[in-house]
Amino acid sequence: MRSPVKSSLVLYALLLVSAVVFLFPLIWMVARSFMGLDDLYKVPPVVFPTQFTAEAYSEIWTIKPFLSYIGNTGIVVFFSVVGGTLSAAFCAFGFARLRFPYRNLIFGIVLATMMLPGAVTMIPVYVLFSKLNWTNTLLPLIVPTFFGGGAFNIFLLRQFFATLPHDFDEAAKIDGANLWNIFWRISMPLCRPGLTVVAIGVFMSTWNDFMGPLIYLSKEKSFTLALGLYALSPGEAGGATIGSITTAQLMAACSLAVVPVILVFFFAQKKLISGTVVSTGIKG
Repeated sequence: MRSPVKSSLVLYALLLVSAVVFLFPLIWMVARSFMGLDDLYKVPPVVFPTQFTAEAYSEIWTIKPFLSYIGNTGIVVFFSVVGGTLSAAFCAFGFARLRFPYRNLIFGIVLATMMLPGAVTMIPVYVLFSKLNWTNTLLPLIVPTFFGGGAFNIFLLRQFFATLPHDFDEAAKIDGANLWNIFWRISMPLCRPGLTVVAIGVFMSTWNDFMGPLIYLSKEKSFTLALGLYALSPGEAGGATIGSITTAQLMAACSLAVVPVILVFFFAQKKLISGTVVSTGIKG
């Protein structure tokens, strides 16, 4: 019979190997961003630079308007996360806590929209925003998320709101609270785990969105970070250079783009775990 110590060692060894495999692309990207031309040209390629240089990180700011890309992305992410989370919470609260005619039918229609492929609505939505003269602006990237929040987010938050005891609402009404107070002061704090998940999901999808900016944006001043990284590589990869920039500069730009995602993951991890414990206690 295998001892618990040996089982733990085998498990940790497997986890360590899996972590190395999954982190290797990230390590490769960061390592090459600190390489000089000599290391970039080496055959066979080296994983870690023999001489560290951070010139690529200072050069990318002059090659393209990198600050503009980050600023545009920050605007889109901020309004999408705030508006998308709040609007999804509004809709979910209505479906979960209010009683009105055809509620289940309307909710079913909302869920049915998740079955529509993005390619089906791509052209009609583009024509709509083109008629509104919103192309080459950030509005097409913000407004759809700001108003509605997405069917999946509404479904997820509805499940959280539905688990709250109705006694909370009745007690609040006896104390003179109106519907807004019940929503904002009681339901929203208790559903913090779901709100955190939705906010992180909206952040990830918005920060990494490439297809939306590619469709609606054609002027460089309005590029987001994902589209800006694509603009950094005008040519095909060939050796240590890609078009007019080096591989180190491109890897430096990609490394900076990944930093916010990693920070959000590490800071939100504890909140997600603690929030799950709280929500489990409420359900019980």
